[in-house]
Amino acid sequence: MLAAHVQRVIGEWVAERGWEAGPPVVIERPAESDHGDYATPFCLQLAKVARMAPRALAEEARARLLADAEVAGMVGEIDIAGPGFLNFRLRPEAFTRSVSVMLEQADEVGRGAREHPLDILLEYVSVNPNGPLHVGHARYAAYGNSLDRLLSFSGHRVTTEFYINDYGRQMEMFGRSVAARYAQSFGLDLEVPEEGYQGEYVKDIAAEVREEVGDRWVAELRDQGLDDAGSPAVDFFRVRGYQLVLEQMRAELERFRVTFDRWFSETPLHTEGRVQAAIDHLLETGDAFHADEAVWLRTTPYGDDKDRVLVRSNERPTYFAADLAYHQDKLGRGYGHLINIWGADHHGYVPRMKAAVEIMSHDPDMLELIIGQMVNLLEAGESRQMSTRRGEMVTLGELIDAIGVDAARFFLVMRSHDQTLDLDLSLARRQSQENPVYYVQYAHARIASIVRNMPAELEPAVGAGELFDTVYERDLIKKLDEFADLVREAADRRAPHRVAGYAQEVAAAFHVFYKNCRVIGSDPEVSAARLALCLVTKRVVARALDLLGVSAPESM
Repeated sequence: MLAAHVQRVIGEWVAERGWEAGPPVVIERPAESDHGDYATPFCLQLAKVARMAPRALAEEARARLLADAEVAGMVGEIDIAGPGFLNFRLRPEAFTRSVSVMLEQADEVGRGAREHPLDILLEYVSVNPNGPLHVGHARYAAYGNSLDRLLSFSGHRVTTEFYINDYGRQMEMFGRSVAARYAQSFGLDLEVPEEGYQGEYVKDIAAEVREEVGDRWVAELRDQGLDDAGSPAVDFFRVRGYQLVLEQMRAELERFRVTFDRWFSETPLHTEGRVQAAIDHLLETGDAFHADEAVWLRTTPYGDDKDRVLVRSNERPTYFAADLAYHQDKLGRGYGHLINIWGADHHGYVPRMKAAVEIMSHDPDMLELIIGQMVNLLEAGESRQMSTRRGEMVTLGELIDAIGVDAARFFLVMRSHDQTLDLDLSLARRQSQENPVYYVQYAHARIASIVRNMPAELEPAVGAGELFDTVYERDLIKKLDEFADLVREAADRRAPHRVAGYAQEVAAAFHVFYKNCRVIGSDPEVSAARLALCLVTKRVVARALDLLGVSAPESM
């Protein structure tokens, strides 16, 4: 409503005065209503750059602002407070205008537009297909999908991708584990390898494979066991096993309202020689070199603490080499920006991957790596640890069964991704205002009830008069007016949790408004305007929830 115009005018003023290193213009809502509707400390922050007293700057800024038609049409007064704060008091018609504009925007309220939108490839989840998705993966799935929705709604073009880690020693060990369980079901004395996968889910996969193929592989496993290099039996169980795991992953993610534009398999990078081709190219350019019977990538000139091995002395490529080939493939598809969401255990991997992509793209900002943190499930004060190998985990499916998709998604993104999250299952199940997702959804349902019960002849409309004259209406309008800026900021900061927090603030403002302002039964013009305000609130809440992948129920 006001911030964009103030930022424009002050930006022009600062540019004319030649203060190129000026601070950003931050417009805030004062904690005390006596200080006006909005305020900015900009002149205090500018003083050092401008080498002027803050109050003198504030006087000059106020004059520029009041001379602008757009600002003057919205602001009744601009006061200078304390050492140089600018406090803005809006005209009554500014609130009417704001609701009218948002009402006209309908379901597109808050949608952003970018002067230079990016073509972004967003990769997330990307786990080994050797076991069920657990709640840690669920957090990355909820965060990644919410970020996808947020970036797209704020004006960027986003493609999403799941990288299937279906090659290498872990997958070989998984194949042996499934084969052992299959053999055991026929009475063969074959043990799961010590470093294999022990979980009950491996037995379930083996049972499903047995149902498909019967005793087809029993004789070979009896004769050759699990250790024969290149065993067709073990290879079969590896491939069929991960296919079944991947099918389950897809189904559970779709149930969780997470879909991907592309699923990218690692295996062809190796079988088609693309890993070796990438290494050969880097050797030709001099970015890679031979030393100590290995091949190394020169990552230290790009901020890494040491150069990194691409090919070991045994002539086997490292996982890093495969990741390098994968990112070379990404770059070849022409995206303007790459974002990877990785787990907390990948923190030390960041410098080498950033260096590799900079070497290949010549752009230090091409790759953005977001590191998520762990989830602790709490129930009756106790937490559960998770291990895919041992099979001790709470799966994504079990989490959904326990608290539902809406609660799971909201709780998993309501804290910043870079903080460890304690997910309280008992709170997430609670149908009360103490449960944040219930609180927000209840606000939406309450508005839907108001709209349903309105007299047929009453239409949402905002007249030209001085409406919205209570503090409850104006506080709600100011909160709704923040939505477009909130969306852009949350997208730029990769911070869906800001949307979750904002949704709770809107719900709180609406509940206060509803308690103190009669909608049905007021003067017709007032009722029509308040109905319009309710409708705008309903749309903003619904959109905020949708950005988090959470439903907005019409009744509760």
